[in-house]
Amino acid sequence: MQFSDFRDRPLLFIDLEMTGLDPTIHEIVEVGALVVDGKTFEVKKEYEAKVKPSHIQTADKKALEINGYAREKWENAKPLKQALEELSELAPGAVPAGWNIGVDKMFLDFAFITAGIKPSYDYHTIDVHTLAWKHIFPDTSIAVTEVKLSRVCKHFGIKRGEKHRAMADIKATYELFLKLVAPPAS
Repeated sequence: MQFSDFRDRPLLFIDLEMTGLDPTIHEIVEVGALVVDGKTFEVKKEYEAKVKPSHIQTADKKALEINGYAREKWENAKPLKQALEELSELAPGAVPAGWNIGVDKMFLDFAFITAGIKPSYDYHTIDVHTLAWKHIFPDTSIAVTEVKLSRVCKHFGIKRGEKHRAMADIKATYELFLKLVAPPAS
């Protein structure tokens, strides 16, 4: 069996903001994505979209408070299907990467299935949360829940934009990835 190196593909750093944690009930309301060259780790494209929720009544009020959702801020938001189509065209074959990527990928996979769109990204993922946890806390007795993006960014001196905004969070995650994976400049 031949394995392909993730560096032979583009990386799709992606962060979502949702109306809760259950993809069967809650919705994606914001997408932030960076397409990164797998060899150079250089950002090639950026994508950002607010997504119009179709059933805001099922939202978790705490989630809306955290991600800053307000109807007036989402007036010009895109329909989910349009955002998914644009996202799928962004980086065919890319390996999704992100902070706790499993949650975002679970929402994305459910959304693509529901919309009847075949996603173009690879099924492998890179979880920067796990990389950070193993790097900063090699003692596995420390709970994973203690490794928060804000805490790890502070540890590495990475400035964050507004918390729980898709583009700001994915840019911080990408910067963190560079600190954890990219070799230091010579």
